[in-house]
Amino acid sequence: MLLQKYFETRLEMIETSLKHFSSPQTAPAKDLKKAMHYSVFSGGKRWRPLLLVSIFEMLCGMRKSKGLQEAIKAATAIELAHSASIVHDDMPMVMNQAERRSEPSVHQKFGNTIGILTGDALYTQAFEVLGHIIPPPKALACMRILATYTKSYGMIGGQAVALESKRKVMKINTLRYIDMKKVGSLLQAAADMACLLASADENTRQILNAYASNLGMAYRMIEDIAADYGRGSDGLDFDEEYVPTSRHSYTGLLGFDKARQAVEKLMDESERMIKPFEHNDVLVEFVDMIKERLP
Repeated sequence: MLLQKYFETRLEMIETSLKHFSSPQTAPAKDLKKAMHYSVFSGGKRWRPLLLVSIFEMLCGMRKSKGLQEAIKAATAIELAHSASIVHDDMPMVMNQAERRSEPSVHQKFGNTIGILTGDALYTQAFEVLGHIIPPPKALACMRILATYTKSYGMIGGQAVALESKRKVMKINTLRYIDMKKVGSLLQAAADMACLLASADENTRQILNAYASNLGMAYRMIEDIAADYGRGSDGLDFDEEYVPTSRHSYTGLLGFDKARQAVEKLMDESERMIKPFEHNDVLVEFVDMIKERLP
């Protein structure tokens, strides 16, 4: 019950911040602003920003509010970047998704041109929000983190490799690379920003970066297992709506048992990583929510 209340209160803070940084849906560029609002406020569960805030508060102590507003700004930027990636990923020339969260995708509702501009505008808005972080050196460092994890060696690179691999025989290392980048990169960025804002040491940063990467990889593997074995999605949702076919899924490449064992190993490693930290209840809950989805 306490964890549920924690998620509710932090989610409310993130929603308030997203609304604060949203542009009024008025002229000029009215359609663009409407599409941006539609993308950001379309029912996402905000797990990336919640992870950032949770890691920050674990490191700083739950009862210390100093710096929390700066973490909320970083969390807001992470969600804006995630929304941008979804808009571009759904486009007909990319993954061609007509729906997102059971509603028309942005390009379906507003057209392809506005779809492209919406993704562009959300990316730039994410960096604008990071510029409001105090002190300015930490704002600059957060900008560098987000750029690192979204560029051609990060999330966007993962999207490119996924496109290149659509009509090829998938190899397990390629599939892992795609998911580490497309899903894992923003989770790692969230962990890195939280560590930076909490002034954590390098060892802590590496541990929590690996923890975040494990969450993303385990989630994607469970999505494949659930899709290939007939169980619908529920529970934790990182907003990836790709439905695997056997030649492009972990179950197709590894088999059900090995894929399941790989998920269990990732989750066991994640629990060991965060065990030494005080106030780790929320991070343990992230692991448990993923475990609950495992068929």
